[in-house]
Amino acid sequence: MISSPPFRQRKIIGKIITAALFVGALFVLIAAKIHFTESIGSHRLDNDVTPSPNSRRQLQMLEKFGLSQHTAHLNFEIYNGETGETLLSLGDENEANPLNNLVDSRAPRNAHGRETAFFFHIRKSKGGAVKNIMTHCFNLRRAEKRTSPESLTFVDGVLNIDTQTLAGLKKAQETNLVDSGLVDVIVSSYFFEGMMLFNPTHQGRAFTFLPHPVYQTESLYRSLKKRYPDSFRRTDISEWVQSDAFTDNWVVRSLINQHSGELTEDHLVVAKIILAQKFVVGISQYPKETLKRLVMYYGWNEVNGKGFECMNHFLNLENDEDVQFEGKIERGSERWKLLSTVNKYDMDLYYYSLQLFAKQGSTLFGRPYVDKDGVPIDFAKLKAQKDKEKLEAFLNSFHAGDE
Repeated sequence: MISSPPFRQRKIIGKIITAALFVGALFVLIAAKIHFTESIGSHRLDNDVTPSPNSRRQLQMLEKFGLSQHTAHLNFEIYNGETGETLLSLGDENEANPLNNLVDSRAPRNAHGRETAFFFHIRKSKGGAVKNIMTHCFNLRRAEKRTSPESLTFVDGVLNIDTQTLAGLKKAQETNLVDSGLVDVIVSSYFFEGMMLFNPTHQGRAFTFLPHPVYQTESLYRSLKKRYPDSFRRTDISEWVQSDAFTDNWVVRSLINQHSGELTEDHLVVAKIILAQKFVVGISQYPKETLKRLVMYYGWNEVNGKGFECMNHFLNLENDEDVQFEGKIERGSERWKLLSTVNKYDMDLYYYSLQLFAKQGSTLFGRPYVDKDGVPIDFAKLKAQKDKEKLEAFLNSFHAGDE
């Protein structure tokens, strides 16, 4: 038997040692990842309802609003959008604080009196399907204008009051709609005005579906272009989002009630706090999992025991391209970058909402992390598969070097 030359032996031994070190490093990373995942999974939402301040300015803002990193005493400010003047600043100790009209998402049901569900409807976030599901699959009474004039009568199972306009919300307040017992859920795209239908003794219990801001903007543009072809014939989406006709960061603006003027990181901090403490967070990309959570959270009863079959029916009906999660704008393209920049605060809020969605799945529902179809994700299995593929690729590089 001919022995290998010393150089050949050293080369083989070197590769073996390198491979061993690589495998050892992988085990360390896997252990760290499992520890990190377990820590996130067991972390309670009430210890992380405020975003971690990454700057002195944000920390000062938290202090200004009476907040620390481990407490959540909300304040709410209303600004003059043109001058930036603070018109109203209310603390939690003030009963007139509008946010006291909404129950904290983790609070026991009916702890402070009567409650009614409040669906803050964000445009292009599967709201049409959700409304149909609530009405037809769970027999929930809601308000929506069906005929003129508006009236306190039901048309096709829906109360004929328009809660999607300011005039309709004013009428709903004048008729004391919430206390009337005529509806089981209030649906409105006006967060502040919708919140004002409630009061501290009859609070709203809020939920929403958040869409990806880029796809939402693209979807809204296509929808408006179909509805008003003459106005949009010579205006592409890049021009539209930079014009006065477009409202940037619509979700953040709605939550803080500042619909014009410049936004800052301070506004974003407040929007995150409101979302974390006052909402059951849904994601329009994951409608089935979100709806399953809402059924559990609110205790909705299925119609004829076919609630989820009915739910799937209406979700499948909503297949218009204007409401699909994945848009046509390519991720990373110039248009994508523009829409992301214009809606930078909504983008930040959206990614924060994904964190809340995952945490609430554990803290509110005792559910594991799931994919968009509600199937539990085995992160350890996925990680092991990826590590195996990396190791195989690494070892294959040795054979390639020997050829």
